[in-house]
Amino acid sequence: TAPHLGAGVGTKASATTGPGHNARLAIAPYAQVVPSNSYTFIGVSHPSLATAHTSIGLVIEAMDMTFTTSGTNPLEEARAVIFTIDAGSTHRVFIVDEGHATINSSNAAFTGANTHIIATATGATQFGNIRVTTIGTHPNVTTHAGERWGPRGRKANYGRECTTATVTRSCIQRYDNLNQLAMWGVVYQESNGAGFSLEFIGDMHDSSAAGVQPHTSYGKAAHSHALNADGMGHGGAGRGVN
Repeated sequence: TAPHLGAGVGTKASATTGPGHNARLAIAPYAQVVPSNSYTFIGVSHPSLATAHTSIGLVIEAMDMTFTTSGTNPLEEARAVIFTIDAGSTHRVFIVDEGHATINSSNAAFTGANTHIIATATGATQFGNIRVTTIGTHPNVTTHAGERWGPRGRKANYGRECTTATVTRSCIQRYDNLNQLAMWGVVYQESNGAGFSLEFIGDMHDSSAAGVQPHTSYGKAAHSHALNADGMGHGGAGRGVN
């Protein structure tokens, strides 16, 4: 599974702005919730690319909207959902009015493990944007499953996946970033079934990965390879909004 998903949302998302973190981010510039009129839907799919880890952790936040908060439900958690998406699966995220008649936690159709609801304050018209952040903190570095990075650093069993210099299928290194995922969204108008789609800047549609890298020798250099720009105007893998 992806590293350290139990940490608080604020420790992963609120401190990931600025040039040093851009490769961890994807954004959609608009989101909307109008009670009894419209809501925002997001679909996230893991198509199991050869370059991707089989599980990727992420946080989806609804920004610049208002929420019902409390001591046990602070703003950083009320506005966000956090989950791990596995290869071949799709997750649904609904940003919807807290008082919505059907899209709520009491409806079994919206309580599955792959369905998530961000509930905005009841009765308030909302206009904002969406930010997606990876749990993995080193999106430009390929890793083995046993040495993935998270907010608290590299896992303790660093390098354990490959203890031989022989290149084997089990020694393939992959990326833990949003360029491995496909995202799609829509602002949906309930009254007439119309709406408009959302563009996510920083997902796999903006990717230019050059492929996976196998284990080649002992030592750190063999386990952590950063894939940089190729010198022909293409960005490195996992470049996000750079």
